[in-house]
Amino acid sequence: MADFGPGVNVDERRKSNRIDAYAMGLQAINCLDEEPLGIIGNLSLGGMMLISTRQLFTDGILQLKIQTPTELGGGSIPMGVKILWCTPANSPDEYWAGLETIDIGSTDVDALRALLDQLAGAV
Repeated sequence: MADFGPGVNVDERRKSNRIDAYAMGLQAINCLDEEPLGIIGNLSLGGMMLISTRQLFTDGILQLKIQTPTELGGGSIPMGVKILWCTPANSPDEYWAGLETIDIGSTDVDALRALLDQLAGAV
């Protein structure tokens, strides 16, 4: 399990404030093939809801990166995630998936915190 630093333990991650990220158009990119996985619907330190054109399979592990837009820094934040669930969305050929953050580097968790702060300020 990932270490999210002081004050954030594994059991508290589900209680993390999820921030609506859809309007920002944050892309999740598969690190293995550099193909887009989808748009992030909401985001927290503990995970995200992904809106994808790919069906993802429960208990699968992905290495992805969040591609941030230029106005939010323009970098990418790599992380390992576990697929908790995936269900067909209301639109054809679209899926909603719940992803749990299971591995993220210390500098990347700082970048994720900064991104969450920026998203929270944009709401």
